[in-house]
Amino acid sequence: MTAQRALFTICSNNYVPMAKVLLESIQRHHPEADVYLCLADDVQPEMVDYPDACQVIAATDLNIDDFRGFAFRYDIMEFNTAVKPFMFRALRDRGHEHVVYLDPDIEVYAPLDKVFALLEAGASFVLTPHMTKPAERSDFPDDVGIMRAGVYNLGFLGVGAAQETEELLRWWSRRLQYDCVNEPDSGRFVDQKFMDLIPGFAAKAQILRDTTYNVAYWNLHQRTLTGEAGAWLVDGEPLCFFHFSGIDPLNPQRLSKYTQAFRDADISHPLANLMHRYASRVLANGHGDIPVGAYAYGRFASGTPIPKFVRRMFRDRHVRWLGGDPFATYEDYLHLPSPDACSGASGQATRLLTEIHRSEPGLRHAFDLSTAHGVDRYLDWFRTHGRPWFDGRAIMAPRQPIDAPSTTAMDALPLQCTNEGPSVTVVGYLRLALGVGEAGRQMLRALDHGQIPVCGLPVRISALSSELEQSLEGLFVDQSSSPIEVFNVNADQLPLVVKTLESSLNPGAWRATMPFWELENFPAPWLKAFDLVDEVWAPTQYIQAMLEGRIDKPVRYMPLMLTFETPKAGERMQFGLDDGAFIFFFSFDCLSFVERKNPMAVVRAFRRAFRQDAPVAKVRLVIKALNADKLRGPQAALLQELRGDPDVQLIEDTLSRSATLQLIGCCDAVVSLHRSEGLGLLIAEAMELGKPVVATDYSATTELVSNQTGWPVDYTLVAVPEGHYPFHAGQMWAEPDETHAAWQMRSVYLHADEAARRARNARDLLHKQHGPAACAQRLRSRIAEVLALQCTK
Repeated sequence: MTAQRALFTICSNNYVPMAKVLLESIQRHHPEADVYLCLADDVQPEMVDYPDACQVIAATDLNIDDFRGFAFRYDIMEFNTAVKPFMFRALRDRGHEHVVYLDPDIEVYAPLDKVFALLEAGASFVLTPHMTKPAERSDFPDDVGIMRAGVYNLGFLGVGAAQETEELLRWWSRRLQYDCVNEPDSGRFVDQKFMDLIPGFAAKAQILRDTTYNVAYWNLHQRTLTGEAGAWLVDGEPLCFFHFSGIDPLNPQRLSKYTQAFRDADISHPLANLMHRYASRVLANGHGDIPVGAYAYGRFASGTPIPKFVRRMFRDRHVRWLGGDPFATYEDYLHLPSPDACSGASGQATRLLTEIHRSEPGLRHAFDLSTAHGVDRYLDWFRTHGRPWFDGRAIMAPRQPIDAPSTTAMDALPLQCTNEGPSVTVVGYLRLALGVGEAGRQMLRALDHGQIPVCGLPVRISALSSELEQSLEGLFVDQSSSPIEVFNVNADQLPLVVKTLESSLNPGAWRATMPFWELENFPAPWLKAFDLVDEVWAPTQYIQAMLEGRIDKPVRYMPLMLTFETPKAGERMQFGLDDGAFIFFFSFDCLSFVERKNPMAVVRAFRRAFRQDAPVAKVRLVIKALNADKLRGPQAALLQELRGDPDVQLIEDTLSRSATLQLIGCCDAVVSLHRSEGLGLLIAEAMELGKPVVATDYSATTELVSNQTGWPVDYTLVAVPEGHYPFHAGQMWAEPDETHAAWQMRSVYLHADEAARRARNARDLLHKQHGPAACAQRLRSRIAEVLALQCTK
């Protein structure tokens, strides 16, 4: 039988630990009522411990018109508040006459008797004002600040069975369908400001001025908190409920992030006790273990986070989006060329960039988008200064389609000027166990697969790695006579390699180089190295973007072949792996900068996912450290820390490529919490081997890992510290969210079918865009064009 009374809260998954404290306190003081949690998120019972003895209703079940557009329109805070009237109406439809809402960051300390007394007496709405006295202060909260936020705090609202109630709930629903925005400057502050109108609209609305209700940072300077646990008093009367708005349970040295008041020594002894008791219960419920990055409505279908500006553009430009599900379609719309801007020599202004230009008077004054010159200047400016519009992240750029040339067109092109000798020589670290060495070998394989006459000229200048790779020995030469030479050598080493091999190279050859670099800004001192070549082949769009416009040579996107011949399956016992465990794998080269590879973040995320709270015994973490014996100083100490970690199985043996792939094949998933990658070879290898991948959602790996092909990990951009990478000054890289990483790792472990589906998608993507056929065709096309020019000389 439906109870006359119902109480509910609304939250996304990351606030469930707070909501559990609230709902337990409600059930303690109101056992006669039905209690609900409205979840503004996906319901994930395998991942989230929802409160007992309450009913969970997902926002998707509230019959909100055009729900996907509604959810896309708002950020997480706006969305949580926008569903409020719809939940009230849903509970009224269930037969509850008196319904009370409380924010999830509230704790109830006594029955809400005065609220229900007003509702039973016929009140249509019961509101609590932020303050019950004037606040002529210089600091927030003051009179003016409260006027901007709203007279009544909508962390609490009671709704009764009066005739006027349903009509006004419908009005409120219509308003919040489109106008639940956090824009105090425009007179709108989510759901709250609309309630300022209710006392004028509703004859039976009641204002509860009792100072023991809705006590919070905004009115505590006007109220006196005394007592102790179980007997808290406000102004000498029992505390009814306290609103911990803005509290950080991990730092209970301040009451709220929204005010400078009630911090450190300004916190009274009773308040300190109240805060610490609340924080300890929230932390015991797992506060901080559920990341905001897991929010169901925070990303496009591609996995790209939705910036606030894009949500604002969507609601300002599209009262009704006719393109289907905006999570799936609006991203492509943003990157369409704008009909309101000219085409520039360096590209086109998209609809998104044009909207940003339109929104800022300074940009409109500085850049005239009706001219090609103005567009070029704007695009150049935006590459450097565009981050604020994307919440501080790297600039949101479209994923470029990768279309291979048709085979028919290329087969008609000649691949040799004469019938003698190879057309192409690949120069690189072709025998060494290096990432750049493997890139060179993949270039050789792709050319050979395309039946392009090719040879390889191995070097080992300035390299400390072992010579292990012998699979391509039959293609190696000591002297190049090819009309085309491709250098799989990084820019810092290119001048030395060219000078050292001068007598072994063809002085008249057309030359290309494929450089790798991990940070967004390519080092200026190395740019001159490109004077030695005719063209730069960028293996990723990430590298292409960092070089375009900075050198006077063509920067051609030439994706590297990332597929390979899968070796015979290995056995776990040959690597000493636990036969019955679910194994996460990570590897890094100790001769690279360990800070960029970030192995300890993998360890910490693993512990948070599987060793915290209830440890999962049959999950293991395996880390392979290449060139471990060559480490010195702090990095050697880090490796020693890994050796002594009971949660890590460290493999330090130098393995052949085949054995390394077998090792990856013996594991169940691969995780990389890198701070930046120019390619992400480990991720590509995992995808080819059919392993699900968890990876930082930043830099070149985003071209492979989306939420359809893997498990992207959220991050914040931070300055690269001095000593952590060459040319660090002015550079940024990612600090992966280890809480989100742990969440993603647990998702892979718990959702085997979904992990397998994404792994299949990843392998399909790899073969389509980076397979031998696509890469060989692209190479044949460009090489034929170059040879045609060379033959006419």
